[in-house]
Amino acid sequence: MRTKCVVAMVMVILAGAPSVGRAACGNGVRESTEACDGADLGGQTCASVTDNFVQTGALACAPDCTLDVSDCKRAFLASLVPSKVGAPKNRCQLEWTTVGTTSKGGRQECSDGDRSCDQDHEFNNVCSMRVLLCLNVPDPKVNGCAFMTAPGKVFRVELLSPALTSDLGQKVGAGVLAAASSLAAPAGSTAHVSGTAVSYSPPITSFACGRGSVLIPLRGTEGHARPGKVRVRTRSADNSGRIRATGILTLICNP
Repeated sequence: MRTKCVVAMVMVILAGAPSVGRAACGNGVRESTEACDGADLGGQTCASVTDNFVQTGALACAPDCTLDVSDCKRAFLASLVPSKVGAPKNRCQLEWTTVGTTSKGGRQECSDGDRSCDQDHEFNNVCSMRVLLCLNVPDPKVNGCAFMTAPGKVFRVELLSPALTSDLGQKVGAGVLAAASSLAAPAGSTAHVSGTAVSYSPPITSFACGRGSVLIPLRGTEGHARPGKVRVRTRSADNSGRIRATGILTLICNP
């Protein structure tokens, strides 16, 4: 239930904030059912209205005292990493990011115990990183994707690597498959998990996002830890398997 709520909050960014009562709108003080009034946002930020999925961007107040999330939307789309393999027009079919990490040359880095990205908030030699996986993204960074007139029909998302046969593969793969599964319901579809793949019935034709947690352990021994690193490859495809995209993320946990 919490996953559905979080996904719904993320989707609010793209759809716009709901309308609320206007009370004494325009006096600079948030009152009654107003979501905001002038500079008074009631302590809300882009991060708070999206459960920390969007940690940059400037939340604002519209003239009718509703929250203006347009800059949150811009920051959210900017944070997503398009697929790197597949026809250019398909590379917004599957995009993803991680929450609170530092992006360096295509790598998403987190430090053990860093509260902005390590979700367990502990120095325990493991980074618990939240992954956000999105399909059919209206991404202005990719040609032909900002205003999609015919979104893809995503029938299947498959984890290509790491393999689930290793302990690390299971810790990472479970989170990626959870993210792929959780986006189905908000998109009006049903997810079916089989091995390393998630299929959708009916296929997903709208923008949709889901989340999961992956565990990246440090390497080495206690007191001599080295960064843990895993390269994740996930492929989406339509019913024919010809229209597809492969997303690649390198996740790093630093001591």
